[in-house]
Amino acid sequence: MAVADAAPLTLRAGWLIDGVDGSAVPNAALRIEGGRVAACTPADAMPRERGGQLIDLSDFWVLPGLIDAHLHLWGLAAGDTAPPNMEVRLERARRQARALLLAGFTTVRDLGSPAAPLLRGERGPSLPRILAAGAGLTGARGPWLLPQPAWWEARVIRGPASARREAQRLCGEGVDVVKIGASTGPRGHDDDRAAARAQRRSRGHDADRAADRAVARAQRRSLRLGAAAGVRYAAGTDSVGGALTPHGPGNALEVALLGQELPPAPAILAATRDAARALGLADRLGTLEPGKLADLIAVRRDPRRDLTELQHVEFVMKHGQPIHPRARLFPSPS
Repeated sequence: MAVADAAPLTLRAGWLIDGVDGSAVPNAALRIEGGRVAACTPADAMPRERGGQLIDLSDFWVLPGLIDAHLHLWGLAAGDTAPPNMEVRLERARRQARALLLAGFTTVRDLGSPAAPLLRGERGPSLPRILAAGAGLTGARGPWLLPQPAWWEARVIRGPASARREAQRLCGEGVDVVKIGASTGPRGHDDDRAAARAQRRSRGHDADRAADRAVARAQRRSLRLGAAAGVRYAAGTDSVGGALTPHGPGNALEVALLGQELPPAPAILAATRDAARALGLADRLGTLEPGKLADLIAVRRDPRRDLTELQHVEFVMKHGQPIHPRARLFPSPS
């Protein structure tokens, strides 16, 4: 059934974090028509319409669908030393994308993968909304030309004319965004590299670990300074799937990590409202306001008190369609 032909839905929320400012409204209701939020009112004021469906989330906290603004659907598995054929990679990437959707990520931005542009064309509710960059662009001394596994895909640009030509080529291939690797080493931030070098000059067997801690401290300081200056952040994990950074509930760990330096509300907004703004989708996504797409999730407890709760999503809706199997826990006839 097309989204436009779906029966209207009324969704009751015990508490609603609509993503506008991070506050929560108790006992709220959303009216969903044609895959979009048609109205948001107190539950007691929402009229009951005949022929519609009620989804009762009265015991849950409801908030906008999560967005990962930087990941990779590479379709790789542990032990891969060279890329398998594209059919195998595509099926793996499809499973990874499905795991993300079931974990509450209704939109993701893939910043480098041959599989993502193909998956993006698979319309329907079974996968998250995918924005794809395809191959990345890098200079002749760029970060992706350092020793890397054989599956890394990048296109080298040499000068402005080459950059324009490759960017136009990518646009002709239908990408949503062009990724450019401009740094010249594995650590792109000068302050981070300086901190790492200083620590590596120290003596002892723990120099490398000390360097990593120094980088982490510099990054956290940068985060604090940005927040104090009014910078808004978009949550992006840079996860690649596979054994080390599997796609799924763990992607929401990024929000909890942001919450170590930011208040809970801005950390949540980084994966909802502010991520949608960064992706150029703020007119459609990121908040649960009338006219926006009905992408939403539900968790058992207040995520503002414990941001790790976002790793335990129990209900997912994308574009007004409940995502199974978890959605079957809650719908009831009106």
